[in-house]
This record gives sequence, structure tokens and C-alpha cells, in this order.
Amino acid sequence: MKIANTLSAVLGVVLFLIALQWIFIPASASEALGMPYLDGDGRNTQIRDFTAFFLASSVMCFLSLLSKKYEFIFCCGMIYLFAATFNIVASISHDAPLGISSLIAEIVFASMAFTAALRYKNKSL
Repeated sequence: MKIANTLSAVLGVVLFLIALQWIFIPASASEALGMPYLDGDGRNTQIRDFTAFFLASSVMCFLSLLSKKYEFIFCCGMIYLFAATFNIVASISHDAPLGISSLIAEIVFASMAFTAALRYKNKSL
């Protein structure tokens, strides 16, 4: 269970720090993701959606850590698996550049979450 707890805590903290960056210094957060800091309604959408994405997934990690229920962190893993999938789909289907650094982070985050979920589910591992 120590591995599951560690993965949940580390992933939760990393995602929470990214969410805080979107809350307090969104221009820097968008730059870190290699995207322009939008104007007008686009900026509102950008800040709101990315903050929600990172904060909600962080909360899911902490809920698993506290409750020892695999379902929460499994859902977090699904979010990052879908993000990785649509990173690739956007590149193939819509001529968007493949975000390699984002793809690597998404795969790492999904792997951490799914590993923790498996360990919580099978408490004997």
C-alpha cells in the first residue's frame, strides 16, 4: 500500500501545483504548456478549463490517498489517458503539432494513477 499512497500523494501534489499556477499566474502556466495566453473569452475559458482539469484530477488523487479507494485515482488516470489519446488524434486528424512533452507527461501521469489504482484494488500487492 505504500507504493499506492506514494504515487497518489506525489501525483496529487504535482497536479495541485499546476492548478495553483493556473489560478495565480496563468500567463506563466500557459507558457509552460507551450500555448499562447489568450485574450477575452478565450482567456476565461483557458484559465477556467485548465484550472478545473488539474485541480479536479489532484483532488481525485487525494481522495484515493485518504479513502484508499481505487476508483478515484483510476478516474484521474482515465483523464490523462484520454488527454494522451486526443493529443495524438489532434496531430493525426487536425494537423496540430504533436505535443511530445505533454504526451510524455500525460503517459507518466496515467501510468502513475493506474499503478496506484491497481495497488489500492489489490491491497496485497
